[in-house]
Amino acid sequence: MEPTDALFMTIAKIILIIIFSIIPFLLGVFANISIKHHRAFLITGRIVSILLTIFIIISLSISVIFAINEQDSTQRPYIFAWCICWLLIAIFPLSTFDLTTSPKTKKQKTCYLTISFITFFLILSGSEFLYNRAFGYVFHTERFELSINDFYSNHPEADKNSDINIFASIQNGEDEFTANISVYKDSITLKATELRYISSEIISSEKSKKDSCYRNDLPRDLVQDIIEEITYYQPEIEYTWVGDLCFHPFAFVELANNKNATTIKLHLPDIDEFHPNAQRLVKKINSLVNDSIIDPTKGCSN
Repeated sequence: MEPTDALFMTIAKIILIIIFSIIPFLLGVFANISIKHHRAFLITGRIVSILLTIFIIISLSISVIFAINEQDSTQRPYIFAWCICWLLIAIFPLSTFDLTTSPKTKKQKTCYLTISFITFFLILSGSEFLYNRAFGYVFHTERFELSINDFYSNHPEADKNSDINIFASIQNGEDEFTANISVYKDSITLKATELRYISSEIISSEKSKKDSCYRNDLPRDLVQDIIEEITYYQPEIEYTWVGDLCFHPFAFVELANNKNATTIKLHLPDIDEFHPNAQRLVKKINSLVNDSIIDPTKGCSN
C-alpha cells in the first residue's frame, strides 16, 4: 500500500478504538467517580456497550452475506478469518466497560486495559490484512520463460549475432518508450525510440511523433546489473483496500540469451505505486537513456 494509505488506515484504527473502546471506558470511569449518578452511568454504559456490540455483529453479518455470494472460493478462507477478527472486536466494548467498572485496583485495571487496547489494535491490523486479501484489489507482475524463436519472431530487428538482447517498452499515458539493447563480447549498443501522441481536440486527427537515437557507449556494469535483475526477477504481488481508475505506468521487458537459447519476458504493470523490484529495474533501464525515474524519456543523448 501507499504511505498515504497506511497513514489513513492508522488513523482509521485509532478512530475505531475511540468508538468501540474509549467511549465504554469513559462511561465506566464516570460510573466509578460519580456517586450521585453512579447507577445512571452504569446503565448507560452497559446499554451503549451492548449497542456497539450489536452494531458490529449486524454490520459483519451484512458484509459476510454479500461477500460469500460475490467472492470466489479461494478468497473465502480470508473472509472467514476476517469474520473471526471482527467477532473478537465485538467483545471489546463490553469487556472494556466491565474492566473499568470491576472492583479491581487501579494498577490492575490499568494493566488489563493497556493489554486490551494493544490487543484491539493488533486485531484491527490483522483484520485490515485479511480484508485486503478477501475483498481488496490485487496488483501483480508476471514472469514468463519462452523459447528464443518467440523473441526473434516478435522482434525481428534484434541482432541474432549478439550474446544477449534486451527489449524494453515503457508506457505512461500517451507516451511510449522502447529500447533495444544488444550485448556483444566487446561492446554494448542501444537503439531507442520514443513514440509521443500529440492529442488534439478532435480525436480522429491525433498525430504521433517519433524520436530515435543510437548509442554504443553504454556502461557495462549497469547493463550487467539489468541482466541480473531480469534473470532473477520474481513476480511481485500487492494488495490494497482501494482501487482507482487512473492509468498506471507499465513496462514489458524481454531478455533473450543466445547462448542458452532462452527468453525471459516480464509484464510489469503499476510501476508507479507498487512492485519495488520492478520499479528498480525500470529505473536502471531508464538511466541508460537520460536518468529519468519512471516516466518515459524523450529520447537518449548521443
